[in-house]
This record gives sequence, C-alpha cells and structure tokens, in this order.
Amino acid sequence: MNSLGTLFKVISFGESHGSHVGCVLEGCPAGLSIDFSLIQNAVDKRKTAQNNFSSARKESDTVEIISGIFEGKTLGSPICILIKNEDAKSADYETLKDVFRPGHADASYFQKYTHRDYRGGGRSSIRITAPLVAAGEIARQLLLQYFNYESLTYISQIGEIALDEKRSKEIKQENIDISEVKCPDEGASQAMLTLIEQVREQGDTIGGVITTVIRNVPPGIGEPVFGKLQAALAHAMMSINTVKAFEYGEGFQSAAMRGSEHNDAFISLDENIATETNHHGGILGGISTGMDIRFKVWFKPISSIQQEQKTLDMNLAETNISIKGRHDVCAVPRAIPIVEAYTQIVLVDLFLQNKLSKI
Repeated sequence: MNSLGTLFKVISFGESHGSHVGCVLEGCPAGLSIDFSLIQNAVDKRKTAQNNFSSARKESDTVEIISGIFEGKTLGSPICILIKNEDAKSADYETLKDVFRPGHADASYFQKYTHRDYRGGGRSSIRITAPLVAAGEIARQLLLQYFNYESLTYISQIGEIALDEKRSKEIKQENIDISEVKCPDEGASQAMLTLIEQVREQGDTIGGVITTVIRNVPPGIGEPVFGKLQAALAHAMMSINTVKAFEYGEGFQSAAMRGSEHNDAFISLDENIATETNHHGGILGGISTGMDIRFKVWFKPISSIQQEQKTLDMNLAETNISIKGRHDVCAVPRAIPIVEAYTQIVLVDLFLQNKLSKI
C-alpha cells in the first residue's frame, strides 16, 4: 500500500537515508503546462532547518522530474519525481538500531517485516513526503484547469494554545505567510512560539492542529458509499506521519449538538443550491455541495525526545533510551504543504471519477 488515488495515482518509494526519495504519478492528462518554479517552491515550504524548532537536517530538496514531461507539458505518461538525500547522517542511528524507540514504528515494523531500515526511521520517515508534495503541486495546477481552486491551510492549535476561529472568514493568506508558526493571528502566534521554546528547553516535543478551508469546489465531487469525499480525505490525512485524528465540518462538536442546530437551511444563491450555514463542512452524503470544504487534522508530538524513556532492546531486555540528534520540536508548521498536497491529489482523483460518472 504505497499509493494514493485510483485514476490520478501517486506511488511513493524511498527511505529516509537511502540515495533518493521519489514517487511516480500516473493518470495526469496530457497537455498540462507545468510551472516548475511552483513545484520547487511547494517542496521548499516543508524543508527542515528553517527555524529553531525544526530538524537541523539540511537538504536542498532539489526536485528532479525524469519522465512524463516534455517541453514544459505533460505527456499523459507516468511522471517520475526524484529528490536526492544529501544530508543523511546514518551514524547517528547506530546506537539506536538494536532498541525500539517509544512512539516510533520500530517495534511494529520489526514485528511485521523482521528486517528493517533503522536509519532515520527508514520508510516510516516524514522524509518520504517531499516528492509527494511535488506531485501535489502538479495536482493543484491541474485543478486550476477545471475550476477556480482556492485553499487556506494554517495552524489553528499548538499544544493547548488554540486559535479563536469564529472569524475564520477574515483569515488572509498573507497573515499566514508572515507567521513563523503559520498561524494567522499575531497574538496566538507569539504564544505558540513561546510554548514551543519552553518545550524545546525541556527536551520534549509538542503537537497541534492544522485547519484547511477549500473554496470553489463544484458540487458532485465524491462517491455515495465507499468513495465518500470525507473518507478519501481522512484516508489521505491519516496516512501522514504523526496524524492522530481528522474532522470535517463541526466534527467532534457534532456529538454535542441537536439536529435543529446542526442542519443547514437550504437557500437559492445565484441560481444555485446553497446553505445559510455550513455545519456540514461542504460535504453531504460523501459528496461536495459547493460550499466551502473545511476540515482539521490533529498531530501528535514528534516521538523523538531527549528525555530518558524506558524501552526494550531486540532481545526484549528492558533498557533506557535518550534520543539525540536532529529532530523537530514541533513539526506541525512543516506539515502544512503535505496536507495541501494530499488534499489536491484526492480532489483531482475524485474530480476525474466524477467526470466519468455521467454523460
């Protein structure tokens, strides 16, 4: 299960400390003009070493596309994307190869495969998402051929500090961009930065929440039963490392609401079906309604912490571990381009399926 999508399909390959990470993109229609600078820009947004709370691993993350594009346009054939691993320090993991790191996939990978790449987490590393972000940007450029695709993705919570999103319609991209933690509120951003620094000094890590709002998606995207739009988005988001929960619309709060509160009254707007409110988050019956699609993704703290922890070694003997090296204190801001990329891949795939569902 190394792929995402059906008609528009991305196949991922590579490990954290291998020579390259990459992906193959199948199903991209021919004739799409590609802006390579936007692809590189998207990948650069998820790079490490951009601030003092992200991993110090320094990668150029130069995107190389070796097939599927000629003279700046897609050919309709598979697009192969490669990114070279240039700053992998495998020696940092020699002391960890015979122990299971708490919170990591070491033990589950060992139980499933027996033989595993322990360097940087191998296949379970967030490193493998770099080329997938490149594929997601190709998906975004394709979406713009079909409709006026717009999205806002930002940090709405770090630890216990949460953004008041009652005025979310006033959130602007420029306010997100100038924030080091990608939170559109200046006061919340500063509080988040202070909290992250406190956690860093304690040798600990912290998680958070990413909110995404997608605008102008036409009604009809998504399938009624097993291809529901929210299910496809949840599947993609839950495939991102450290993600623990997904919610759309009112999400978890729905359980505390009455039907009279949660139902959205239908209205006619510009000769189209619309709703007065958007508690349903732009999706009804698994199908887009034309209203803004709104969802949240919840991230746990990064598992590599400098505090001493109890664990087992390969012989099942109890031991203690304190993880050193280059690790994120808070990786949530760096995950924004990953959330965006996976969203765009899902939307293209379901949009193409929808085109085939009617004459």
